[in-house]
Amino acid sequence: MTSAPTLDLRYTAERTLRVSDDTELYYEIQGDEGPHLTLVNNFFIIAPMWRNFTAELAKRNRVLTYDLRNQGASSVSPDMTWDDHVEDLRVLLDGLGIERTHLLGTSASGFICRDFAARYPERVDGLILTGPSCTPGDGVRRRATERACINSLELGGTQALWDHLYSVVFSEAAMREMGATGYLGLRSAFTAIHPPDPMLTNLKCAQQVTDGPELLAAIKQPTLLLLGDKDDMWNETLGAEAGRLIEDSEVEWMHDVGHLPYMEDGDGFQARVQRFLDALAARERAVAPQTGDGDRTPADGHATEETAGGEASAPAAGASETDDALLGVLCTLLREVVADRADLPVTGLAGTPLNSIGLESWAFTLLLGRIEEQLDVEWDMDVPPEVFESLASIAAHLRAHHSPTLPATSQESAQ
Repeated sequence: MTSAPTLDLRYTAERTLRVSDDTELYYEIQGDEGPHLTLVNNFFIIAPMWRNFTAELAKRNRVLTYDLRNQGASSVSPDMTWDDHVEDLRVLLDGLGIERTHLLGTSASGFICRDFAARYPERVDGLILTGPSCTPGDGVRRRATERACINSLELGGTQALWDHLYSVVFSEAAMREMGATGYLGLRSAFTAIHPPDPMLTNLKCAQQVTDGPELLAAIKQPTLLLLGDKDDMWNETLGAEAGRLIEDSEVEWMHDVGHLPYMEDGDGFQARVQRFLDALAARERAVAPQTGDGDRTPADGHATEETAGGEASAPAAGASETDDALLGVLCTLLREVVADRADLPVTGLAGTPLNSIGLESWAFTLLLGRIEEQLDVEWDMDVPPEVFESLASIAAHLRAHHSPTLPATSQESAQ
């Protein structure tokens, strides 16, 4: 943080997606390649703010941010439940064609990520919980804090709420470094972008959330707990307990940082998130050779690179084993053609638009030749261009117009 933080809060796009009859969500996507990373807002930020803290992450990942209901450029929904936030995330991912993603939640949005991961475990590759409000406790402190925020907002408006939040979410070091200029700048931005009534609706919705250690223990995805050592909601005992409850987790502490690690140490925040994503990618690569068949999920339940966003592990209704194997073969062939490319998506490759990968003409020609050779098919000159949008669309065309000859064994399909 600088003494006078300058945050880019501009809405630079007009992207919205309808998630229900009367609700549209604003979203932004940064980055052209790499794993999907979806950042879920807490109640006191808007999607454009993430651009200030994700520039490095967007160089190696596809970063999705969006405004919750009652926030920023998304629709206002006075009558809603907590479950709407969870289902909105699912519909948004569906609408954008994102089968699997890593989820990053901060403060109250940690609950959205937790509940989504429990409800749709096949769609979450990993969790990053950054200063989450979902602690191993029973939620007494969290609910008291939310009631105090609600009272501040109802009695004194957004300026009173800002003063309340400022006093509890930032570390003393950050307050001292920001000084009066930083405080006033952030207060001006906060009061300008948050109408009181929609924010009050979201705060009251959070009172419906269920706490409990058993809900953390239900998380089965690889999880990074990224905590500030000056966050009053966490201490070493709670961090260790959360790490014990979440079977596949690591706890990392950021020094002299409060409840909002991304704001107080943006570089450190991004570096730690990227290290976690890299570690998961390395794990995927280590598991893949042991499975032999690229269209199967390993015993630990984590998809290999050839499952392509769940096509193989969770086939569509009516899909056969042959369909799954075909996608696995196509993924393998593409990786062989561009073997020098280390930036291909670890998961979701089959559904990834080939133009977003930047497949050069020579590589595309080689890929089509390898498909003809490996699957004993012959391309027609009049194949529509849309067939080659992705490996999934190529597979659909082959199934509809050819009878591809698949390798006889799993080992052959991996070669």
